[in-house]
Amino acid sequence: MTDLLAVLLDMRNGAVASDCNTKFNEVLKAVIDTGGKGELTIKLKMWPSKMGMGGCVVEVETEHECKLKKPELQVGVARFFVTKEGDLTRDDPNQVDMFELEQKPESKKEKK
Repeated sequence: MTDLLAVLLDMRNGAVASDCNTKFNEVLKAVIDTGGKGELTIKLKMWPSKMGMGGCVVEVETEHECKLKKPELQVGVARFFVTKEGDLTRDDPNQVDMFELEQKPESKKEKK
């Protein structure tokens, strides 16, 4: 039986194994950084490329696909209030301003 890991290392002079390893580490880093789930899919395709006498396969071609899905950090939501005019505002239009009811200090001119 042929060893899959040896074939991966031989495919394109090690470029396939290197590609899969790089993408594996990208997904792993994203999982660690975000706490989310990641996925690495390695697909190997094989087909006979040369046939011998009697229909026996004498050469096989291979191709790979290595796809990744990295988790991403969640982006928080922004909440806005809607005014009577239909505009968006960060301040609740029905909330009384906390300092609106405080009396303003009298100026020196008003005291005289």
